Amino acid sequence: MQKEHLMPRLCLALLFVATLSFCANAAPPSADQIFPDSTKGFFSIRNLEEFQSQWNQTQLGQLVNDPLMDEFKKEVQTQLTENMEKTFGVSFDGIFSLPSGEVAFGMVAFPDKLPGYALLMDVTGKRTETDEYITDLTQKLIAAGVQKTAEEHRGQQITVLTFPKPTTPPALRSVRVEIALEPIERRAYYMFVQDVLIASDQPHILRFLADRFAGQSDTRSLAEVEAYQVIMKRCIGDMPDGLQPAIRWYIEPLDYGESAQILLQNRSPALQNRRDRPSVFAVLRQQGFDALRGIGGVISVKTEEQETVYRTFIHTQRPYRLAMQMFDLPNHTNFTPPTWMPGDLARCTMLYADPIAIFDNFGMLFDAVIMPGEEGVWQDILDGLEKDPYGPQINIREELIVNLGSRAMGMSRYEKPIDVKSESIVVAVELKPGHEPAMLAGIEKLFGTDQEMQATEHNARKIWHRRPLDDIVVPMDFDIPDIFGGTALGSTVQPTVTEQQPNDTPPVFPEGGVVVAKECLFVSTNIEYLKSILDRLDSAAELSIRDESEYRAVDKIFANMGLTDKPHFFQFFARTHETLRPTYEMIRLDRMAQSQALLAKVLNEVLSPEEESGIRRQIIDGSTLPEFDKVQHYFGMVGIYGVSEENGYFIKGFSQERD
Repeated sequence: MQKEHLMPRLCLALLFVATLSFCANAAPPSADQIFPDSTKGFFSIRNLEEFQSQWNQTQLGQLVNDPLMDEFKKEVQTQLTENMEKTFGVSFDGIFSLPSGEVAFGMVAFPDKLPGYALLMDVTGKRTETDEYITDLTQKLIAAGVQKTAEEHRGQQITVLTFPKPTTPPALRSVRVEIALEPIERRAYYMFVQDVLIASDQPHILRFLADRFAGQSDTRSLAEVEAYQVIMKRCIGDMPDGLQPAIRWYIEPLDYGESAQILLQNRSPALQNRRDRPSVFAVLRQQGFDALRGIGGVISVKTEEQETVYRTFIHTQRPYRLAMQMFDLPNHTNFTPPTWMPGDLARCTMLYADPIAIFDNFGMLFDAVIMPGEEGVWQDILDGLEKDPYGPQINIREELIVNLGSRAMGMSRYEKPIDVKSESIVVAVELKPGHEPAMLAGIEKLFGTDQEMQATEHNARKIWHRRPLDDIVVPMDFDIPDIFGGTALGSTVQPTVTEQQPNDTPPVFPEGGVVVAKECLFVSTNIEYLKSILDRLDSAAELSIRDESEYRAVDKIFANMGLTDKPHFFQFFARTHETLRPTYEMIRLDRMAQSQALLAKVLNEVLSPEEESGIRRQIIDGSTLPEFDKVQHYFGMVGIYGVSEENGYFIKGFSQERD
């Protein structure tokens, strides 16, 4: 061979070898390129080791690592680990200790196949430790009665863990019924592809993801889904140049809900019998919520000026139709709190909306979701309020709603010592200029003939509130959840007292009140707190929330983001050390299930099962939590704003350390 031909070929060979070496050590493709376009929910941490390092620098990260939290952290991890092991055959601590790169979790719903969940963990450089961990965990599970078997896919081994049926059938609790779920064997499947551990509760999903890594599938990826692209482009495009988010997430709400419902139906004969009925998600589609294309966002941690910055985009398709028209939210520039807003607020919210659009489009949603199969119920309620000779004879739209302006303001605080009623919330809706007399007349007409309501004078203003529960007999025309009580929610006054019965549905806020003052309609969960707001209306001598240093600090951050002069529809401020205190203390005292705090009510629905007696029980043991005063310095301020855009709503928020 001639020497002049040898060098080019040698160089080409060296280049080829170098390319193979690079490919062999290259990082695996990102998870959004592996998950298919039928992914309905997705959550990814780009690099777990890097994220943990950043998270540990935040105040919440320091709280989690505080020795004071060790016992409680173990309690929570124990509960989470049990669920993780049954779903994926991987424990909670394994997810946070094994990966060296990306960790991703998602729900996949292929057409005509059972939906399921999948977990991807990049363990590059930690394969030996991962093998040892899986071996130890599997031995522990086998000792607990789990069966281990193996399958094969394209020459690769799939490990199958079969968990025994529970001795007591689990239950699905709903608002009106409790359905026993069929005890089933649960299986977890996992396998290694390259240096990625893939785990799933469905074998067809596991095999598909393995094929994606091997290039054996031409199905579109999640990264190619238009809604996902729009959301990520909007959120990542708002980040400083060169920065990558620590976390990405995405969900198709209606599809995800339907997929989760299918999984439940697969576990219960009682639910299978309901498959012919339209699901709430199908109803929402019919009511115009198919305009909701997807929701997602990104989170950065300790890489921008604040502790965390989270960006969310709700991707929608206009024009909206039917009930979705309630959420056509207008942008405005006036977000200055009134001087009567107290300075000691735990949180402060301002939102712009169209009350007429909400009212005019709520009825069809009420009929479809709350009273399925009973078309026209909402209109019947309105007609009863207007035409029933024993009712208030009020046209709700023309005598109340038309008086409302577009800005609503929410505020809350808590009282010490902390108990189940510590949190108080007031919502104020501005009235249209000059409409206070009309609203006063409408409220008087609405509540004046209601046997459950009474008026208390305060500063020459009438506060309408519920009579003591022992003094009330309530008619039963409609079983609708009551806020304060009375005909305002649809129960019409009956002609004879003998036909009345005690109300079986207790009011959500039995100590609340309603008042019209200072060109606003005020609604409160606590009448005493409402009185304190009224005292400020005529003489706001004390500092208001806009004078407080913490509020000004958050407002300055908003200004630095260029928001001061940009129209938007939503703005939120919170002192998290105050907003979280009531729920924290109720968990610590094992009383969260009875708490009336807003956050606790939400958590109760998710975490606290309702017993046959109607009493909830707390499933998290909070006795090991330290007293809140010992850890409150870890909780800072939060600011969030939202802007309506042509193809959706962009929401940006941040958390800030306390000085």
